[in-house]
Amino acid sequence: MPDLLTGGRRAMFAVLVSTGAGQAALAGITAVTMPRLMQADDPGHRWTALGVLLLAALGVGLVRVLERVFAEKLAQDYVHEMRAGLVASSLAGADGPSLGTTIARTTNDLSAIRNWVAWGIAPLAGGIPLIVGVVVVLAVMHPMLALAVLAPVLVLCGGLALLARPAFSRARAVRKARGRLASHVSDTVAAGSSIRAGGGIHRELKKIDQLSTNVGAAAVHRSKVAGYLRGIAAATAAVSTLCVITAGSWAGIDHASIATAITVVGVLAAPTHDLGRVVEYRQSYLAARRILSPALAPGAGAARRRWPRGGSSGTDRGAAPSEVHVSELRIGRVDAPGLIAAPGARVVLRSQDPERVDAVLGFLAGVDGRAKAWVRVAGRDLGDRSPTERRSQVGYAARGLAVERGTIARAVRYRNPDSKRPVWPALRDVGLEERVAALPDRERTKLRRGGEPLSLPELARLQLARALHEEPPLLVLDHIDDQLGADGRALLGRLLADYPGVVVLATDVPATIVPDHQVWDLDAGSAPGRAVLAGFGRR
Repeated sequence: MPDLLTGGRRAMFAVLVSTGAGQAALAGITAVTMPRLMQADDPGHRWTALGVLLLAALGVGLVRVLERVFAEKLAQDYVHEMRAGLVASSLAGADGPSLGTTIARTTNDLSAIRNWVAWGIAPLAGGIPLIVGVVVVLAVMHPMLALAVLAPVLVLCGGLALLARPAFSRARAVRKARGRLASHVSDTVAAGSSIRAGGGIHRELKKIDQLSTNVGAAAVHRSKVAGYLRGIAAATAAVSTLCVITAGSWAGIDHASIATAITVVGVLAAPTHDLGRVVEYRQSYLAARRILSPALAPGAGAARRRWPRGGSSGTDRGAAPSEVHVSELRIGRVDAPGLIAAPGARVVLRSQDPERVDAVLGFLAGVDGRAKAWVRVAGRDLGDRSPTERRSQVGYAARGLAVERGTIARAVRYRNPDSKRPVWPALRDVGLEERVAALPDRERTKLRRGGEPLSLPELARLQLARALHEEPPLLVLDHIDDQLGADGRALLGRLLADYPGVVVLATDVPATIVPDHQVWDLDAGSAPGRAVLAGFGRR
């Protein structure tokens, strides 16, 4: 979990603490001014004291507004950092969480984090100085008044501590139920076609109804503890006022001082109510943290795990400037042949196990961590390159790959977002120029829900436009021809015929797409130094 009090958040937290101290100071002004109002004989003095009390009351209100604004700023800034980490973790590789789980984490779990910061830490930051300040003010007036307020607050803290454990267990139960529902809804929507074909709509709706009922039951169960927490806090505020009146009467304190003490204690009503919510939000936060902490951990190191860093192996020495060199390839626990490919080489991956092919293609594209190797492209180790440099060296297109939300122009430039080249030549090369020109917003048309309004073959062509954009030295194609159709397959063959870089692809019809090619047989031996020599000289 990222640290809360870093950077600009320290200043926000300091403001929250100062709001509590400010309210305590205004309570002290009230304690000094109230007796003067009640004992003043001169009308001028009475009006002056009344004006000071009104300003103090308005000041308390303004400070509370300031507290609320900075509490929300602190919470949103912290959640923003965590949300970015969660999305980075889910995008780190194929072993990331499901869509439903990611949505649940970035909504329900982050809401728990936000509530704890905004309604837990922030009220504590301002409430503790306020409570301490009010107790000091009352102690100055009379020690019995301070004890009368302190005793109920201590009893409240004890009651909240007793309810903390059941609040935590019930918060976890709600989180789990919501997570199961979100994952099931996501998977059900994704499998909509097969569900309709199998006549299973009624069964799936029945399952979702059951999961939804479980969420409701868990939330109601949790609300009972939440009700006790807030009820105890509300009762404490009323009991504190009663204790002040009783203690003042027993101690023989004059009525003016008792009235002043009641007014001062009234300032504690809001922070006392907040204490009940603090425990509730704290337990929800702890339940969410158990899931978010492991989820955030892989994100920062994903690139390092997938692209080993360090010195290159001896076989990397002397590589040609634009050569692609894969050495020390290991898929799972099995060594596999490497690759030495010159510019213009066309390399077709082959294995009896399709998973091995998928692992190598995914590794070269930087989306799968099942394979490990040293990879040099254009004379440099990919593990030593920044993400920006790496994506400029590798173009990737795959069957069934969804397109992110955004404009068509953004999709084409996605690997090179700072590129100033117009996208129309790339769209023309893949046969999409007329289709995009016919759309109402042309290249500014937004793609939604995985690629609408483009069809699957058109999306495959768009992937090719992205992969070929600015001609990266390594092009990785994973059965993209299956989605292109017959015309698209012929187009792909023409595009690859004169491509200057190395093309590594998996296809069932290599002779149709790349008639002149080499085969990278992943089953051809396990010697670590073994490599396939592919196509020296441009084809």
